[in-house]
Amino acid sequence: AVVSTQSTGGRGLGHSFLKHIERCQSLLYVVDMACEDHPAVETISILHKELEAFNPDLVDRIVGIIANKIDLLPGPEAVIDLARAFPKLSIAPVSAMHSRNISAVRTLVEPYKTLNVPDDAASGNSFVS
Repeated sequence: AVVSTQSTGGRGLGHSFLKHIERCQSLLYVVDMACEDHPAVETISILHKELEAFNPDLVDRIVGIIANKIDLLPGPEAVIDLARAFPKLSIAPVSAMHSRNISAVRTLVEPYKTLNVPDDAASGNSFVS
């Protein structure tokens, strides 16, 4: 599901998703660093405003940002901009497609993990809340 600027208005699947994540203890932003239409800082700012408008307590549950598609960036500037814009959040720059820096995601979520999730997701029994 996607949270958009219309999610808090009760429209579409975004509102349903927002209601679902109210049950989560910890949240992560996942952002496409290579999106040319919306820079990552803008995307995270929009998401942050939507979460805050829906339930101000949700923003306190955000523990970090997974900055995906770093393999498509010409340099580190976009990740640096993201870190400057959100200094209180940990950032895990990754390339999911090339499995680059996935260990940073594990490091980021480990303190917040509530279920014992096997490293081998192929078992089909992986659930994280």
